[in-house]
Amino acid sequence: MATLRALRSICLGLLLWFGTEGFIAARGRFRRRDVSRNAIGPPIPGARFSVKSQLPAIREAVAEQGLARLWSESAACLTACGMDTEDAEEILAKGLGWSTWLAVNRAEYLKPKAPEPAALQRSVAFLKDGPLRLSGEELRQVLLGSPKAAVKDPKAAYESSLATAPEEFQTPAAFRALLLRSPTILELSFNCGHRCSAACGRCWCPALVQLRVGAVPAKL
Repeated sequence: MATLRALRSICLGLLLWFGTEGFIAARGRFRRRDVSRNAIGPPIPGARFSVKSQLPAIREAVAEQGLARLWSESAACLTACGMDTEDAEEILAKGLGWSTWLAVNRAEYLKPKAPEPAALQRSVAFLKDGPLRLSGEELRQVLLGSPKAAVKDPKAAYESSLATAPEEFQTPAAFRALLLRSPTILELSFNCGHRCSAACGRCWCPALVQLRVGAVPAKL
C-alpha cells in the first residue's frame, strides 16, 4: 500500500508539473532545438516498408486492366537508371497507388493511376538533371523513399517543400542533404510553426521532430 501511495504521489507531481510555466518554457526550447540542422542525425533504418510480396498480384491486376505494356515500359525507364526490376515495380506500385488499392481489396472509391512512361521519364530527368542532381544510388533511394511525390510531379513537390522548409533547409544544398537522409520530406508542403493546424501529414514540424537527435522524447 505504501508503494502504491508513493506511485500516486509521483504521478500527481508529474501531472502538476506538466501544467507549470517551467515545463511550457522547456517544451518551447526543445521545439526550437528540433528544427536545428545540427540536431539532424544519420538515416533511420527500417523506415521504408516493402510491397515486393504483392508484385505478382499487382502485375496480374495491371494486365487485367490492359496496362501491361505501359507498366513494362515504365519499369524499363527506372531500370535504365541502374535499379533492379523489383525495385522499379515497387516504386510504380506505391507511387501510382496500386499497392494501396490491393491492400483495401480493390475498393471502388480508390482507383490506381495508369502508368505513363513519358511522364515518368520527365520526373526522372528532373531528379537527375534538376537542382537536386541525384546520382544513381541517390535516385534509387529517393524514388523508393518517396515514390508518390517522386513519380507524379517531383518538380512541384520540390518547389512546395523547399518553399515551406525551415530557414536552415531553404538552400538547395541543405535541402538536398536532408532529402537524402529522409526522402519523405519531398511530400511536405506546409509549416505550422508548432501552432498545429491539423495538417500534420504534410507539415515540416512533426517530420523534423522524428528526425532530430537528442534525449527529448519524440512526443514532447
